[in-house]
Amino acid sequence: MDFGQVLGEVLNPASMLWIMVGVLAGLLVGVIPGLTATVAIALLVPLTFNLDPLHSLLMLTGIFSGSMYSNSITSITLRTPGNPAGAVTILDGYPLALRGEAGRAVGLAAWASVVGGLLSVIALTFLAPPLASIALEFSPAEYFAVGLLGLTTVIAVSGRSVPRAVVATAFGLLIGTVGMDPLVTQSRFTFGQRELTTGIPFLPAIIGLFALAEVFRLAGERHLGSRAVATIGRVLPTRQDLRRTVRPISLGSVIGILVGILPGGGGAMASFLAYGESKRYSRHPEEYGKGSIEGLTAADSANNGVTGGAMVPLLTLGIPGDAVTAVMLGALMVQGIQPGPRLFAGGGDLVYPLFFGMFLANILMFVVAMALAKPLASIAMVPYSILLPGIAMFSFVGAFAATGRVYDLWVALAFGFIGYLMNKFDYSIAAVALGLILGPIIESNLRRGLVMSGGDWSIFVSRPISLGVILLAAALLVFTVVQQRRRRANAEFLVE
Repeated sequence: MDFGQVLGEVLNPASMLWIMVGVLAGLLVGVIPGLTATVAIALLVPLTFNLDPLHSLLMLTGIFSGSMYSNSITSITLRTPGNPAGAVTILDGYPLALRGEAGRAVGLAAWASVVGGLLSVIALTFLAPPLASIALEFSPAEYFAVGLLGLTTVIAVSGRSVPRAVVATAFGLLIGTVGMDPLVTQSRFTFGQRELTTGIPFLPAIIGLFALAEVFRLAGERHLGSRAVATIGRVLPTRQDLRRTVRPISLGSVIGILVGILPGGGGAMASFLAYGESKRYSRHPEEYGKGSIEGLTAADSANNGVTGGAMVPLLTLGIPGDAVTAVMLGALMVQGIQPGPRLFAGGGDLVYPLFFGMFLANILMFVVAMALAKPLASIAMVPYSILLPGIAMFSFVGAFAATGRVYDLWVALAFGFIGYLMNKFDYSIAAVALGLILGPIIESNLRRGLVMSGGDWSIFVSRPISLGVILLAAALLVFTVVQQRRRRANAEFLVE
């Protein structure tokens, strides 16, 4: 298919309409805590049954792009993540909002998201076959090593002492072991409760740790009549901000693309990794966790960089890269489309218009996001006495929406109290969240690797990629310990 024909397929009114519908739906759904891109696509898949296959995919990718960004709005203004990756946006986005720079944070998040999304589509278009072949070579040893790197990254960026970060991460890993054993039919730590056999539901737990914990913290303060954020401020990024964020956005986009092509990676892992690497190379690492625009943009560019990366294994191998693309795989099957190498060889009429449509969806997402950013961010101007009950209500709605189980409401409430206590005693909630995300991935791949090698642990260091990643994780941990000791020594010297 030539370029002119691709343009004709995507720029016709019907295609543009469905892209816009997808982007708007993703943006509006994404600002509701708990209603992630996966939930949005799952809810709207029935609308695509009678659509042309291309229009169906264009709408779904619009939802994907819009919802991956819009969770940043509530993460920044309300400290309430719309999806797991939003937990990283909170680290610097919320402090910016408290300083009266909510508009600046929302605008930079949109800019980082669109750049990450556009670069991921370019990578998808030109590098899909070789990137997919690399992911195909990954064995359990490589996935185990990547999981370890993720854990050491969150320990490095927690901003607290290494022992406390390790304790918080270990707690997250422990929570991740609840439920059925990943390799044998044996329940663990369920205490006879049927609901626990499927494990701790991740989304209610995350909503509790971040959103409800913040509600409890603020409710304990006296000035409930005051506002959460004093002012929204300028939304459009300044030239100085754009120049300063070139490096973190570039780094985050690359990490997002690479993590996206790994099945099970997802935006949360990409955001944590990008945040950690950005801090490591930053000229102002002391600003991270206190309102750093570099940390904010690194996380959001990685989050949206995943969108194109996750489509690589889906379209070239028929393997969904994450939960969202798993739902999209179902939509493709309904349309009678079988993803795989033959789709590229004989399905150019669908594939290349889809690439250009994804590119266009990201541009439309930025335009619409800038138009709606200030009204949506103005939620944070509402007084606490009105805002806190609203956050609590939407948090419970988000926890309940995915499964419709009352049990998930209790999980959110319980983790709300846990998050409140962790905040009070200065333990990292982000470390718990990533431990919960990566725990099952690390455990299952560790055990699969040992099964493959007949119990020989050398499999994790005998393969070049896994060895390199493990060495990188060890170096990062050592660097973090040394850096914290130097800071402690400098602080003691200044006091003396």
